[in-house]
Parts: sequence; C-alpha cells; structure tokens
Amino acid sequence: MTEGNFEGLKTKVEGFVKELIDKSSLDLKVLVKEPEPANIEVSFEGFDLPLLLGHNAELLDALQYVARRAFAEAVAAGVQIDFDASGYRDSRRQELEMMAQKAAERVKVSKVPFVFDPMNAQDRRIIHTALVDFKGIRTESEGEGQMRRVKVLPS
Repeated sequence: MTEGNFEGLKTKVEGFVKELIDKSSLDLKVLVKEPEPANIEVSFEGFDLPLLLGHNAELLDALQYVARRAFAEAVAAGVQIDFDASGYRDSRRQELEMMAQKAAERVKVSKVPFVFDPMNAQDRRIIHTALVDFKGIRTESEGEGQMRRVKVLPS
C-alpha cells in the first residue's frame, strides 16, 4: 500500500469511527494516529470511557471489530487497525502475561492442566505468545466461538 493510499485510508477510518460515535450518542472524542507504518491506532477520550471499557472492554472490542470489517480489504492487505482507550490494551496485555506466567508455573509444578475462562482471540494470542518459550508446558485453544479458551498443559 502506497503512502498516499494509506493516508487516505487513515482519513476514511477516522471519518467512519467519528460518524459511528456521533450516531451512537456516546460522549467520546476520537483520536487517530499512525504509530508505525500500516498501523492505524484509534483511541478515545471522554465522559463515556467507562461504558467503552466496561465488561472487559466489550464495547471497545465491538467497535474495533466493526471498523476492521468495514475496512476488511485493507486489513487483508496487511493494515492493522487497533482501538484503545486510557492505555487499556497495554494494561490488559500486562495482566494477561502475568496470569499466563502464574498458570504456567502452577502447571509445571502440579502437572495438572489449567484452563482460562473464555476470551477473545486477541487475549488468547497474548497468552499463547507469553508462554511460547516457557519450558515444560504447552498451550492450546479449545472450544468454539464465544466459549473459546486457552488451556495450559504440561509438555
């Protein structure tokens, strides 16, 4: 994707998300930036942040999903579209990595598998990645759809 096309895409994503927020009547300000090439980061500020981040950020995830679907052609071409608010994604990643380490240590000692509660694909990927080099254990995903979860097993 050329730089000009990408700038146009960034502007389209920004317009799409702003219109979505306007129509939803949420009191949020939309900020769009490009932290690295082919990566669009949409972040939010405003009074309705608690609504966006409630229930493990379900609404934030839903908005991200809608935007990725709306721009599916660009996403398929390698453009990453990420939504965040108040540093939620970073905090969530750190929390999941810590949970993964604790689960792996427990499984390594007890030899008893540990199964996480169901989580979205992004969170499952964080768990798998955090434990990829952990000796003596392995991870796999099990379940279908909304009930998909990570299982940590002794190797």
